[in-house]
Amino acid sequence: MFKVKHFVAAPALVLLMGGTAQAALTADQVWQSWKDAGALAGLEVTAATESKDGGALTLNGVTIAPAGMTGVSISDMVLTEGSDGSVTIVPGADIKLDLGGDTKGTAKLVQDGLTLTAREADGGIAYDVAAAKLDVVYDATYPAYTSYDGTTPPDVVSKGTVTLTDVSATYSDIPGDLRSFGLDIAAGLLAYDTTLDDPSLELKQQTKSQTEDLAATLELTLPASLMAGEDPTVAQALTDGLSLGISTQQGVTTGTIVQDSPYFAMTVDIDAGAGEAFAQFDKDVMAVESKGEGFELTVTSAMSPAPVVVTSGPLEVSMTSPVIANDAAGEFGLVMKLSQFSVNEETWAMFDPAGGLPRDAADLAIDVSGTTKIDLAAMIDAEESGAEPPMPAPETLDITEMTLTVAGAALAGTGAFTFDNTAGMPMPLGEANVVVTGANALIDGLIGTGLVTEEDAMGARMMMGAFMSPGAGEDELTSKIEAKPGFEIYVNGQRIQ
Repeated sequence: MFKVKHFVAAPALVLLMGGTAQAALTADQVWQSWKDAGALAGLEVTAATESKDGGALTLNGVTIAPAGMTGVSISDMVLTEGSDGSVTIVPGADIKLDLGGDTKGTAKLVQDGLTLTAREADGGIAYDVAAAKLDVVYDATYPAYTSYDGTTPPDVVSKGTVTLTDVSATYSDIPGDLRSFGLDIAAGLLAYDTTLDDPSLELKQQTKSQTEDLAATLELTLPASLMAGEDPTVAQALTDGLSLGISTQQGVTTGTIVQDSPYFAMTVDIDAGAGEAFAQFDKDVMAVESKGEGFELTVTSAMSPAPVVVTSGPLEVSMTSPVIANDAAGEFGLVMKLSQFSVNEETWAMFDPAGGLPRDAADLAIDVSGTTKIDLAAMIDAEESGAEPPMPAPETLDITEMTLTVAGAALAGTGAFTFDNTAGMPMPLGEANVVVTGANALIDGLIGTGLVTEEDAMGARMMMGAFMSPGAGEDELTSKIEAKPGFEIYVNGQRIQ
């Protein structure tokens, strides 16, 4: 269940690196700011011993955890004041998180050259982080699913190492009525080496991957009401200034998944091109966008006579929507593009050995936009309270592009609609035009493969004949869909509703 105060819980650990600051920081100020911020986040920040020698504060046995619970422990740490007003923090070698609850185990941070430099930034504290290498090594167990016979199988065992190399980052916490958190991080390499052993599913899995040139930026703004521990509605928190922005970039990714299972043992090799992603959520807009240069996926299994190779060209998905309803409608949109999606000849031969279907790569493109009055914040609050959610009220819809090409056939559609919401539900007004080419040839090819029977094909052809008309070209069909007042729908001039 969604709660706004989860936005405070999420950055609980990074809150420790916050607080107000003077132009020249001291080691004691930094240490005290961690303890103050920890209390704000419901965490106790303590050290077994503290010793000060000039401008150096040495801490031993540092712990960060909720009262009476397990948490993060750091063997030692030295905070050294610099002549430029900064404080350099060098943690010890033993940094560990003890897991509690149903999940038991530990996660250790093994670091090479990790240093943090605290400095004043706009009345708050910013931290510059650098490390040659960071390894998060975890070893955990958690309960497995109960077997069908009612017996309890052994726990699931999950182990692994997550590695970052050539790390540089800046974290900032700027106080005020709108408290701003920022994180910029870059790494030369992100790598995974994990194993999973689940006796209840008779599954053993090993995953290895590496991604080059990773970069990410996060910006989070929390209003004073949330920082004070209140739990306002989503609408009120957004109106007060709650916002979140995330952007990521990454280079080439390669990886392998080896799965040992009596049901489907397989090896999956992954090669993916560079990509980027973006997300924004505030009172004005919710937006998500992801782009990638394409991928190649190779699946090898004893259950398949040949490897299955799936490839694609560039990929793109994006969505935008208004968040809080206003007197004027807001813009929404959806873009989805999948280009040059194909499988290897050996895979085609499994279901079409005679070559009855063209091997052309498939393309999908959807681009729709419009305006609507929608209140996502009120809908989230209604789900939380059990109240009736507000009904979205679309005003316009433009189908700029809707195309699909596969196995020699193609579909293309465009259209434009307005909506009359006076009746209590949206009534569409407008038209869409659809052109299909190669449909009959595709049906003939499917019959040849045995995937479609003559009887099924007859039903499909009758359906096309009822809703489409012959076009100007060979094996071309067209359809004009009109929405008129009174919820009347016409296809090629024939009323169907």
